[in-house]
Amino acid sequence: MNHPARLLRSGYAAVIGLFSASRVLYGLLGVRFDSSTLPGYMQFIDPPLLRERLLESLWYYHAHPPLLNLFAGIGLKLFGDHADVFFSLSLHALGLAMSLAVYQLTLRLSGSRVAAFICAGLLVFSPSFVLYENWLMYTFPSAALLTISALLLHQYLSTQRTRWAVAFFMVLALLLLTRSIFHLAWMLLIIVLLAVLLRRYWRQVLLAAAVPLLLVVFWYAKNYYYFGTFGASTAAGLGLANITTLMIERERLLPLFEQGRLSQYAMVSRYERPELLFMQRTPVHTGVPVLDQVKKSDGEHYNYNNLQMVVVNRYYVRDAIEVVRRFPASYVIGLIISNRLFFSPTSMNEYFTPENRAAVLPMERIFNPVLYGVGARPRFMQQPHFGFAGSNQIEVHTSLPLIALWCVVLGYGYVQARRGIVGAPPTEARALVIGFIVLTALYLYVVSTTIELSENYRYRFNIEPLFLVLTITAATSLWHKLHAKFATARVENSPAQ
Repeated sequence: MNHPARLLRSGYAAVIGLFSASRVLYGLLGVRFDSSTLPGYMQFIDPPLLRERLLESLWYYHAHPPLLNLFAGIGLKLFGDHADVFFSLSLHALGLAMSLAVYQLTLRLSGSRVAAFICAGLLVFSPSFVLYENWLMYTFPSAALLTISALLLHQYLSTQRTRWAVAFFMVLALLLLTRSIFHLAWMLLIIVLLAVLLRRYWRQVLLAAAVPLLLVVFWYAKNYYYFGTFGASTAAGLGLANITTLMIERERLLPLFEQGRLSQYAMVSRYERPELLFMQRTPVHTGVPVLDQVKKSDGEHYNYNNLQMVVVNRYYVRDAIEVVRRFPASYVIGLIISNRLFFSPTSMNEYFTPENRAAVLPMERIFNPVLYGVGARPRFMQQPHFGFAGSNQIEVHTSLPLIALWCVVLGYGYVQARRGIVGAPPTEARALVIGFIVLTALYLYVVSTTIELSENYRYRFNIEPLFLVLTITAATSLWHKLHAKFATARVENSPAQ
């Protein structure tokens, strides 16, 4: 066996050991897999439909991208009452894959096995990583897909083999069909930039991207044909209302409603009166349960894939645009709050079970200062709900060190990418992968903070593993420069022999 291969295998073994040790530790602390999101959360189709009418329900599903429910349906159909075991094992397998990808990518970008080992260790022991891994939602799978895509991009750029390009674009397509925040426009931008920068290989790039891109376009086109929305989700308006309409007091919205500039949905709270969203005068009955159900089979949770929600979402979007036009200052305040949430620890998600949050608290006391520059004690602010007159609170712990770190690390990444692209052959893998990380981080930041206000830190989790890779790479580069500088100084100051 050659030496590099032996080192690589020993590195993988060490990462697997770290991953296993962290899972044992968190298990002893009391972390348990949480699948209580199914069926209650709006992202899930009713479980009986997943078991009995999976393909039909997925085909007519428009509220969110389909792959989370495909995953849930496979688990329910194949494993029945033991689906929780399937969900848990699958997400932990993704966690291990992400850990190995982070190790390998850091090794390639920094050139240091020590740095790669430290990066993987910080990831697998971080409370956020463990909490999301033990939470049945699309957040952890989307973060894993994004992280793995960066490694596949580096592999393609290093080898110029078509199969790796196809794998990279296919993972991007899976990401878009898992999480709607990753839009077709972002994927198209990545394809165009690679085709332009890799001039000699532009045909290879476009051919490799063709089938994955067509899969996403097909799903968008299906939604446009049936529901009039060219996208993967018809629920964007619900989130947009949080940072627009709900920032304004009802008495200030009332005149616009009376003038017909706002719909009736601008005057009611979907959090307090969700039933009002499903009370159209002439509801349509299609014969397809996933479109006709108002409530899921448990009789408690609403079906946000009901066909009425397509129209309701359009009203929400239209109202949000009108509110921003009429009250721009309130939208700016919403942007400030969303930024405060975006730069808060990703482990503070209030939708985690209280037991899991309590279990990771000892580790948060260690890792929050290291990863985010803040302590583990939660802080709260008033949550906008038709202004700030209500009693609802939202957890927030804005980290100024994290904001500064983002500026420094992304600035470093931009410089490294630009130097590699402009000053060297544009096929240099390291430069283009760093550029991919920087571009995606900026894309997620802009989208996450401008169209939603509630769980912005959860959106940041998607890029957190890759941001950690870039941070460790930057720190390693700085360490090597300082070491070389001091070594040179010692030589110059040493007495002549």
